[in-house]
Amino acid sequence: MAADLPVKAPRMVVADSFNWSRCYLGAHVGYGWGRNRNAFGDAIASGPTETEGFPAEFGPFNHNTGGGVFGGQIGCNYQFAPNWLVGVEGEVWWSGIKGGFTAPEDFADPGTFSRFESRNRWDADVALRLGYIWNRHLLYAKAGVAFGNFSYTEWHDDFPSTHACPNGGTCSVSFTKTLPGLLLGAGWEYALSNSWSIKAEYNYINFASHNIPYPSAGAGLPNFGVHDTKHIVKIGVNYLFGDSVVRAAY
Repeated sequence: MAADLPVKAPRMVVADSFNWSRCYLGAHVGYGWGRNRNAFGDAIASGPTETEGFPAEFGPFNHNTGGGVFGGQIGCNYQFAPNWLVGVEGEVWWSGIKGGFTAPEDFADPGTFSRFESRNRWDADVALRLGYIWNRHLLYAKAGVAFGNFSYTEWHDDFPSTHACPNGGTCSVSFTKTLPGLLLGAGWEYALSNSWSIKAEYNYINFASHNIPYPSAGAGLPNFGVHDTKHIVKIGVNYLFGDSVVRAAY
């Protein structure tokens, strides 16, 4: 009788999982805020007419910055385990992050104020990503190198020489620099469909300290130090290329 019992063939099960091992192209918007630290006040105080000892005029000219960002990203992921991936990503964005500090002039000078302004005009970065996957969700951390383009404007009454501004007023000079920096970040991404995902991300960027000129002929400090840091939060969308599903049979 045992020989007559039917034998069932093993049943094959096919399981689908979302495939993050693809390249992508996307766009993002966000807001950034930061801090500019500078020694502009020390440069002013080194001038031949700045001996009255009014600390408010000499700074500090450190200030907070803020503004919107808009840009794009491109990258590729490799899912090396069921729940882990590594990837590389490049970004570039326009930045409206800016700020400044104004100090009133003392009675001995013809100018009415001294001011230092900073503006971050654009940024770019290349970073490595490490992510944890569960189905269509991706949590990731990233680290890389960033490059930021900054414009700095100095306002005082001693450019290019002591009390040389027209009509006894205050005049300005501007300098532009592109600086390297360290980028650290974290984010979350979710696949809405086979080809589209949304993301939210936080970045911290610490740019290299550097010097810019103080072009007053009589000043004891011909240049002074500047240091910028900033934080960015952004949301974005990505288009994912290639096959979206991995099928495993068992």
